[in-house]
Amino acid sequence: MNNQLKYYQESGKYHAPSLLLSVLAVVFLSLVLGYVYSAINYISPIIYINVLLVIGLGIVMGYTVLVLCKLSKVSNYKIRMGLAIFMGLLTLYFQWTAYLGFLVFDGLPDISWYLGSLGWLFYNSLEKELFFELYQYGAYEVFRTQVTDYALLFIWLIEAGIIIATPILAVLRYVPLPISNQYNKFYDQYTLHKDFRSIGSGDLAAAQIQSNPLEVLRDFEKGKANRHSKFKIYYLPEENKQYLKAENVSVQPRNESKTEIDVIIKYLEITTSQAKDILAEFTHDKNGFQLL
Repeated sequence: MNNQLKYYQESGKYHAPSLLLSVLAVVFLSLVLGYVYSAINYISPIIYINVLLVIGLGIVMGYTVLVLCKLSKVSNYKIRMGLAIFMGLLTLYFQWTAYLGFLVFDGLPDISWYLGSLGWLFYNSLEKELFFELYQYGAYEVFRTQVTDYALLFIWLIEAGIIIATPILAVLRYVPLPISNQYNKFYDQYTLHKDFRSIGSGDLAAAQIQSNPLEVLRDFEKGKANRHSKFKIYYLPEENKQYLKAENVSVQPRNESKTEIDVIIKYLEITTSQAKDILAEFTHDKNGFQLL
C-alpha cells in the first residue's frame, strides 16, 4: 500500500538568475558580516562576549541562508548545501581580513583598504606576517595566561567550525515547500478552519485520504480544543498536481503558547479536482508567504 502513495519530491532544478542573485547576496552579506563581527571582536576585551558573538554570527548566517534558499526557489539539496558552505568559508575569510586590518590600523580600517586587501592570503603581505605573529605571541589572555600556539589554534578552529557549520545545520533543518518549476513559483498554501481529530499512522491515513480526500475529511470527527489535527492544501491552478499536509496539534492546558506540532502527512499528492473540491467544501485561510 505504501508503494502506491505519492508525495512531493524536489525536482533538483533551479532558476539560474535567482541563484546568481543569491550568490551575489552571499558575497555582499559575507563582506558586511565579516567586517562588523571583526569590529566588535576587536573592540570587546572580554573573551566570553566574543564567544556569544560568534554564536550570534552563526545564527544570523543560518537564517540568511534559509531566506536566500527560499527566495531563490532552489529545488536542489546539493546547491543549497553548497551555498551554505560558500557563505561560511567566505565569512570566515572576510572576518580575518577585517580583523587583521583593525590590527594594522590600530582601529577602524578604511573600507577601500578592506576591499583592496582581500587577496592577502595569496601573496606575501603584511597581513600574512601579522597572522603568524598572532599565532606565535597571541592576542589575548584567558585566566591571565597568554593564549598562543596550539591553544590559540584550537580556539581559532572552534570559531571557524561554528562559522562554517551553522549555515550547514540551517540547510539540514530546511523544510522545502512545494515549487512549480514550470512556472517558477511556490504553491499557495491554504489552511482549513476545521480542527479535525488527531491522526494516528501517517501512511495509513495518507492511503485512506488519497483514495477520496473530500469524503474522508467529511467523515473525520471534530477534534478537541487542545488536541486535534490541521490540514493544509498546497494549490496552484496551473499545475495538475496538488499537495496535502496534515499536522497533529497538541496544546498544553492553561498555556497555549506551548504548542507541539507533529507533521503526520507531508505533501501527499492529490489531483487538482480533489484540491478544488476540498477548498470549496471547507472554509479556509490563504496563508501569506513566509520567509522562515
